[in-house]
Amino acid sequence: MKKGIDAPIVPIIFLVAGIIGIVPAYQSRNSYNFIFPLVMFALAIVFIHTSLFGKYKIIRRVVKSLNIPDNSKVLDLGTGHGAVLLEVAKRLKRPGKVIGIDIWQSVDQSNNSKTEAQLNIDQAKVSEVAKVQTASMTKLPFRDSDFDDVFASFAIHNVKPKGQRELAISEALRVLKPGGRLVIIDMEHIGEFKRALIQNGCSVMIRHAGINGIWGWIPTSIIIAEK
Repeated sequence: MKKGIDAPIVPIIFLVAGIIGIVPAYQSRNSYNFIFPLVMFALAIVFIHTSLFGKYKIIRRVVKSLNIPDNSKVLDLGTGHGAVLLEVAKRLKRPGKVIGIDIWQSVDQSNNSKTEAQLNIDQAKVSEVAKVQTASMTKLPFRDSDFDDVFASFAIHNVKPKGQRELAISEALRVLKPGGRLVIIDMEHIGEFKRALIQNGCSVMIRHAGINGIWGWIPTSIIIAEK
């Protein structure tokens, strides 16, 4: 599948900082001055690895662990290139369906577009059970209690400010069936998400994603909330 780098400006900043730092370090002839640029290069490499490889391993593991029935109706918030959507689609059979929504901002993920996501769906040959559409996660165009499971993978942290993130969680829970699961995989605002979910009456389980979820130095957490 075609992929994009999440928040592409971040590794660019790391690389530029490393390049800027290595010039005076070389001129100084002092090995200690190479520590900063080398750390910047390392952070860029770790970030890019997580974006292109690590997060996909996390998503596969999480989706597999949920044992999603093949006739489920699933929503993927901020689907991007369709990492979650495609992993779920592999496990579905009609009338099962997974819908991915996004507003397709390249600042969130490089080459982010509905066209790219649809190409990945076609390439994976899952178009019978998977579709994408343009929509905001703060105003979902779906009925109440419409989905068995809702996913948000590295997506809700992009919603700003805090009030809008809380609205996105409320919308996700609105369209989720009673007893359904909201799965959030993210590296920011974990405590905030937990509080919002508990305030909405959900039972919440949180665990760390491990080494594959390190964004530079920031770890990824997996939140599974049952409505």
